[in-house]
Amino acid sequence: MMHYPLYQIELPERPESVAFVNGFLTRDFMGFLWLWKNLFWINRVTTQAEGCVQVKAGICSLTEVMMVSYWRSEQNLKQFFRGKYHQQMMQFVIKHPGSLCLYNEIYQPSQVGKYIHEPQGMAMIYSRSTE
Repeated sequence: MMHYPLYQIELPERPESVAFVNGFLTRDFMGFLWLWKNLFWINRVTTQAEGCVQVKAGICSLTEVMMVSYWRSEQNLKQFFRGKYHQQMMQFVIKHPGSLCLYNEIYQPSQVGKYIHEPQGMAMIYSRSTE
């Protein structure tokens, strides 16, 4: 029988936190170069933004990357959108609108999560109870 720590988060009645899923899909060589030149910078400035508690980036293919970031509140995320780093990211899209396909979705937790060994995602925000 395997033994490992298993716990779940305790969600408040009205959680403020959000998970932001965004993706970058290159559509031409210029978009490809921009993505790979800026990917680690995007990860770093997002992680350092006020209210961001964690960023998970995944490479789907050479031409597509997805990122999931966990925010204390939607207000923190909106503040990041209005900030200089996000505006800097969007300058490329404004100058080269056909080079990248961008997509994003925002989710609020509606159910508790379960975690093994260490906190990740929403467990970085909410308290935990051991099972």
